[in-house]
Amino acid sequence: MRPEDLTGPELRLWESFATGDEVDLRPNDAADGGCVAEGADWGPERTIRASVIRSLVLGGADSVRGETATLHLTGARISGRLRLLFAEACCVLWLEGCWFDEAPQLYGAKLRVTSFMDSYLPGLGANASMVDGHFDLMNCRVQGTVALHDARIGGSLLLQGAHLSNPGGLALDGARLEVTSGIVATEGFRAEGELRLHEARLLSEGLHLEGATLCHPEGDALSAAGLQVASGIDCSGGFRAEGAVILAGAAVGGRVSFEGATLARPGGHALACHHLQAAELALRPERVEGGIDLRHAALGLLRLDGGRHHQPPLHLDGLVYRSLEPHLPVRQRLAELRRDPDGYRPQPYQQLAAVYQSVGHDRDARTVLMARQRHRCTTLPWYARAWGYMQDATVGYGYVPARAAVWLMALLAVGGTIFAGHRPTPQGDAPHPDFNPVVYSLDLLVPVVDFGQERAFQPTAPTQWIAWVLIGAGWLLATALAAGITRVLSRQ
Repeated sequence: MRPEDLTGPELRLWESFATGDEVDLRPNDAADGGCVAEGADWGPERTIRASVIRSLVLGGADSVRGETATLHLTGARISGRLRLLFAEACCVLWLEGCWFDEAPQLYGAKLRVTSFMDSYLPGLGANASMVDGHFDLMNCRVQGTVALHDARIGGSLLLQGAHLSNPGGLALDGARLEVTSGIVATEGFRAEGELRLHEARLLSEGLHLEGATLCHPEGDALSAAGLQVASGIDCSGGFRAEGAVILAGAAVGGRVSFEGATLARPGGHALACHHLQAAELALRPERVEGGIDLRHAALGLLRLDGGRHHQPPLHLDGLVYRSLEPHLPVRQRLAELRRDPDGYRPQPYQQLAAVYQSVGHDRDARTVLMARQRHRCTTLPWYARAWGYMQDATVGYGYVPARAAVWLMALLAVGGTIFAGHRPTPQGDAPHPDFNPVVYSLDLLVPVVDFGQERAFQPTAPTQWIAWVLIGAGWLLATALAAGITRVLSRQ
């Protein structure tokens, strides 16, 4: 391209390329240059052809030897399509506050630091591109998809204050995206459409979505299955998601936070973290509409506030964690386990009991294990439930064996009182021991052991049924106690 073929604004850009000076096409009487959303009305004095930018990016103009050239353009309307397919940029591309007639196509390009800050774009195609530095979309307005799948960014992906709009479709396609630093989508970031980060990798920083708003009510607002993050994922500070947040199979080296977040996916999973691996999960949202799936997740610390007024369904089977905060009464934690729509699952009870045992709260651990048996009992046939209720009442399924002694003493007192007033008659003419109503009741209650009273005396008709009740109760107590002792020994 020859300088004589250029318009006035294009010639200014061409001449400033070597020094890297900014070319600002905004009118002098407007400090902000007017709203970028009105860029379609900008005239020739603010128009640069995309082909001119492409020529400069590919080395069409001279630059200073030893320096990295910079194309710095502000407040321009970019006419035509900026095509840099498989191209290798020789300069920093800094297009600030610009209006693009057509979506730039950067597929497979090798770029230096690249910025579209404060610009309007009808989409952006940068799949499989490589950026040596930051990729800046701060405060951009994008009507279409930002396509970055299989791209490699050597710095950060900057999305602060950006508004990506593609309702019902992909707002950002970052599948298999690799970012050396992090993705920063804060300061009012908004996405209308799916934010897709399938199997993306953030090598040294995290995913920052504090205060962001994601809107894809009929599908996934954030789809990040298999995401790998060296640091953490922050969805706090007023984060809102209309649509599912999917972190299934993600591996996070630090903290995943939903402190104060709003998650809404009625009729489905508002948050899917099954098979998530993270050092910490702070699950204390402000509001949740839909279920939370934590099945088979592996966490170091789980912050789960069961005291919040919203109680979404929790899928917990297979979830493992080393610590649980905050410390709440065990009845509240048990209520969380009963919110699992999958019904009875033994593993969540065992996991909770193990955590209580690890911090020395053995009594709470026994309460949890006893609640597990009670929940299990509700799933059994009627005859098995009857035996379960007997074990619960007598020895607390083996976790409260002292109950058997209480029952024994109560029955012993009842039997001793009755037989003291209604003495049984001696059996036969052989010598017999002196009658003792307490020992006689004990002989009836305790199977196998023989104190000699039961053989020597025969209860009279009015008390015969009392003797039968004591014998039957003794066998039931002994069987339940033996089952409880066996369960206790099996836990050792």
